[in-house]
Amino acid sequence: MFRGFVVVLAISAALLAPLPSASAQRDAISLSDCEIPIGAQGAAKQAAKCGVLSVPEDYSAPEGRQIQIHFAIVPARSPSLRREPIFHLEGGPGASAIEYYGLVWYSAYADLNEVHDIVLIDQRGTGKSASLQCTEIADLGFEDLKYDRSTEDEIAENIERLRACLARLSATNDPRHYTSANLARDTDAVRAALGYQKINLFGSSYGTWLAQFYLRQFGQHVNAVVLEGTVGPWDRPFLLANLNADQALQRVFDLCAADESCKRAFPDLESLFEQALQRLQTSVRVNGTSSLTGKSYPVVMNAERFLSALRNMLYQGSLIGSVPQAIAQAARGIYTLPAAVLIAAAEQPISYGMNLSVVCAEDVAFYTPELLERIPRSRFFGRLPNDSYSELCAVWRSAELEAADVLPITSDVPTLFLAGEFDPITPTDFAVSAQLRFQNSVLARFPYQAHTILPNSLCARRLVRAFYANPSLRDTSCTAQDVPFAFAEAQRLSYETITTPTFSARVPSGWRAIGESSAMHFFRSDADKPEFLGIAIYPLAGGAPLQAAALEALSSRFARLFEQARIAQLGVVVAQYTFNTDQEVYIGGLITFGFGTQSRAVWYAAPANIFTARFSSIAVEVFGSLLPR
Repeated sequence: MFRGFVVVLAISAALLAPLPSASAQRDAISLSDCEIPIGAQGAAKQAAKCGVLSVPEDYSAPEGRQIQIHFAIVPARSPSLRREPIFHLEGGPGASAIEYYGLVWYSAYADLNEVHDIVLIDQRGTGKSASLQCTEIADLGFEDLKYDRSTEDEIAENIERLRACLARLSATNDPRHYTSANLARDTDAVRAALGYQKINLFGSSYGTWLAQFYLRQFGQHVNAVVLEGTVGPWDRPFLLANLNADQALQRVFDLCAADESCKRAFPDLESLFEQALQRLQTSVRVNGTSSLTGKSYPVVMNAERFLSALRNMLYQGSLIGSVPQAIAQAARGIYTLPAAVLIAAAEQPISYGMNLSVVCAEDVAFYTPELLERIPRSRFFGRLPNDSYSELCAVWRSAELEAADVLPITSDVPTLFLAGEFDPITPTDFAVSAQLRFQNSVLARFPYQAHTILPNSLCARRLVRAFYANPSLRDTSCTAQDVPFAFAEAQRLSYETITTPTFSARVPSGWRAIGESSAMHFFRSDADKPEFLGIAIYPLAGGAPLQAAALEALSSRFARLFEQARIAQLGVVVAQYTFNTDQEVYIGGLITFGFGTQSRAVWYAAPANIFTARFSSIAVEVFGSLLPR
């Protein structure tokens, strides 16, 4: 889900000592040039400065075992204008900030990086920082999908793997010390070592949990805070996960019913949902494709896995428009989308041990029979257990905390909350509750965003940049311009044939030509935040020259492109990019295919909430019309 917290131990004298100057501190820690891979394939690289800091594994025994905290700094591009650095606190718990920067956050931070250093710390237990990854579980993610197991079966299987993982890790690590309070101490140790007197915090998901613990312990060093997908252990997010997913799915049902095209395509979506579950009383063996590598994996689809996939889709605003399609297809026995989502989940590099160390100590340890009895059964996700952690936590070794260690946190540090109305795991209610405890705060509510907002919303990026520059900001009115979801298969486009000196192709009716660049012809839809289409035929055989020619054309038309992923199969290359216009964050897909001495290129781009729902249907129609008959 997100990323973790907890325990209050004595702070070492070294951390309480007066800080020397920034230059003196930087001299005390060695930084070296490094590169952060960008995108799923790491084709591009971000230049950075990397370092390692030794900290006590147990802060109450500062002379005891030390662990190495790895971090990276992406320096501000305009040093003369440099402001307070932004410490990015990653989610999970258990995700690597350095790795996820290249996978998720790189483009979202592009404008902020103009005047802010971006500091990425692999939290203890993640990445290269004394990892608590249970390879006994992680390495079998794809293998497990081949077997027909219920959630209870999978938990039972993983209990034995956890025992083996704990036995292996215990030789070099004590999971009891991998808590949010200690992560906050590590974060401040890096701040002090780098000589920063004041910092900004950006936390997403579990990163908001960690940010609040940092504020409790080291708030005097914080200039401003941005929290996206706000949560703390006091919110009981895991116990409420099914109910909060219910709320998000109901919003999708209601939105579809209110949308004429969606209602026409899926007239009774809730009934289709029930049909899909009924059909999956008997499991089905299917194949799913990785969106990162293009590889195919066998998947046994059953009702619980379908629900898990559906809940994962609700996390991402870019996938919500495909939820009705996934449900309707499942009701007909087609499971392409949920299988791909389950494979994507198996590919996520989350440290299982770190996740358990935080969740077990700070949340599950405080479950009582009375609390469990008060949690009602989920309407839509009731087949999934409310309490899926307790059995795992009974095996894992985690800190023993007092209730006072995980009380809600108050703060007067300027704070901007970003909340998505469709968030299925850290709902807007959590942010509303937190704002009551943050007396100097503002809440921005995005009507068409889900769990991750900054990578998908230009409004969010502008708000964050303005807030760090002026923490008294209170105007969040741009959220009203949030782009509504497009529903896959709901709007049937008509097409017309256009002819140029180099090709004939079918394009959506009513889209107008907007010019040519480097042999690529561009078209756009008639909308305030339009969709774009690019078509070209090049006298090239394909490969790198074809990619370079297409990117030259795109770069002259659009802003800087950030590659997210690339798949090559049977001579066809599909690459996904993200970029900004002056109106919104866009996702673009480029398809290229070399055929003889000629190569075809088709480009489709749309706001993030529209792209996934439309890319396949439009790109296939246009690309197919270019192929030789």
